[in-house]
Amino acid sequence: MADKQSLYELLGLTDKASPEDIQNAFATLRQALDAQPDSEEKHNRIAILIDARDVLLDRRQRAGYDRRQRDRRQGERRSGKNSAGPAWLKPVLGSVVLACGAYAAGRYMAPAAAPPTPPAPVEASTPKSASSTVVAAGTDDGQADKLAAEIATLLPPPIQAATPASAQAPAVPQRSTQAPPPPQRSLSELLQAAAINSIAESTYAVVGGGGQGTGIAIEREKLLTNCHVVAPNVHKGPLLAIHAPSGKQTVITHAAFLVREDACVAHAPGLNAKPIAWGVSSRMAPGTTIYSLGFAQGRPIFSAGTLLGVLNRSGQDYLISTNHCDFGVSGGPLVDGEGRLIGLTSGGTRDKKYCASLTAETARRVLDQTLIAIDGFPTDYLTNLRRRW
Repeated sequence: MADKQSLYELLGLTDKASPEDIQNAFATLRQALDAQPDSEEKHNRIAILIDARDVLLDRRQRAGYDRRQRDRRQGERRSGKNSAGPAWLKPVLGSVVLACGAYAAGRYMAPAAAPPTPPAPVEASTPKSASSTVVAAGTDDGQADKLAAEIATLLPPPIQAATPASAQAPAVPQRSTQAPPPPQRSLSELLQAAAINSIAESTYAVVGGGGQGTGIAIEREKLLTNCHVVAPNVHKGPLLAIHAPSGKQTVITHAAFLVREDACVAHAPGLNAKPIAWGVSSRMAPGTTIYSLGFAQGRPIFSAGTLLGVLNRSGQDYLISTNHCDFGVSGGPLVDGEGRLIGLTSGGTRDKKYCASLTAETARRVLDQTLIAIDGFPTDYLTNLRRRW
């Protein structure tokens, strides 16, 4: 991935550049890009350059950007890279930090012999939570209904319960003189324990002044998440990555994004994360049990669900499953039985029954994109994303 750059550095300038310098630098770089073969990287770089030019040519936006850059540098010198943020952000962080502490206590203080007890997953027939965001919130009702109809084609036929011919008297239990055997953990419980142990250390809450979501570590200082988690927090104070077991907070300073898919990489210097292992979504058969972890309403929720299949919308594949899907789980990992990343939870249906996740293969393409300062993130990103749905 390319090194992080400020808006000035993207244009090959310093913060002393005049409007004419900015226009000339943009024109030169745009001409060079236009001569390149068409590709997603080319479109991404053009979008970044246009946004950098527009911000720096607007006197008010440029002054605000320069001020935030100075404040960030001064803050890092005063207190290092793990700032807790200003006072206005404390109410937003409160529920997440408390949940992180409770999660850590439950995970590390439970008896070693006891299996983990994750919250019950959402069942397709009895949803218990609100949808995530991008699939439903970015659509009109007609598109949302169309998505639900497409998912319905993936569902297995209902199982008819057999009706007994006659009622039988219950058998009288016989008292046993032998001690009951110790409980045995089933294969599904062992797989579930392996999955949660693999991803718990790598999953972070992503919290800012405009909302919160989830991120999964793919490098020591980089988290994979949805761009619709990052975008609402631009120009709204610090964006933090919070580690659930330890409660440690790290400031996210830069991000890279895909133009056509909702995948971003967030760069948090000093994060020191444990990267998750990559899996292959195409190897997962419908009916397979898969696992997710996300900060639903600020609480870390681990769930087991069933992979229903794959849907293609606007040329993009999404994994459809019955995992827990609530506000805040966006950007969280979807993993196989060995804890390997196969998808990125990205949204859910309007009727709150199913989750849609970008495949790991799609999300991985963001690693080739250029990191830019959070303040330079395209302000119209969410608008463009909704148009696709």
